[in-house]
Amino acid sequence: MRLRGTRGGVLLTLDASVKLDEVEATLAPHLELLAGKVVLEVAEKVPWSVLAAVAERVAAAGGEVADVRPPTSVTAVRAETVIVARTVRSGGRVESAGSLVVLGDVNAGAELVAEGDVIVTGLLRGIAHAGAAGNEKAVIYAERILAPQLRIAGALAQGDPRADAADEGRRTPEVALLQDGQIVVRPWAS
Repeated sequence: MRLRGTRGGVLLTLDASVKLDEVEATLAPHLELLAGKVVLEVAEKVPWSVLAAVAERVAAAGGEVADVRPPTSVTAVRAETVIVARTVRSGGRVESAGSLVVLGDVNAGAELVAEGDVIVTGLLRGIAHAGAAGNEKAVIYAERILAPQLRIAGALAQGDPRADAADEGRRTPEVALLQDGQIVVRPWAS
């Protein structure tokens, strides 16, 4: 039996070797940790009597068993947002395990890769990949999207080099998002 803290409470891992008489001895020194939300990670052969004893100890400590799940479950940890307070020049590459915010332009030849959203407060002329770990809800936002290539999760869109001259008069912020497996670029306001 292993006990470790998480952002929302405590994760208690039970494996098949846990015996009923060990539950009290193992949990007694840690009762203050069981006063909140407790998630049980349970191997496939844990006896019901052990689960019931753990649930009783958690309730007696003033906590609640919020979830019971198999040990293969992985809780995704949300990563920090990376903020770049400058223009990203050609040849530059910026990566983030969370979202990525650029306070400036992204020049042609630069590349942005984020597991979350990509937000550019200026012109986006470089390559942008939002949702790099498969997040299909990620978006790419920029003052103007003039990128030769956009990626959201596993979807790819190629830019039209003639669009830059044709859209010269448009000055509204744009957002690229995934709709029905296709990347769609539209004005932010709509």
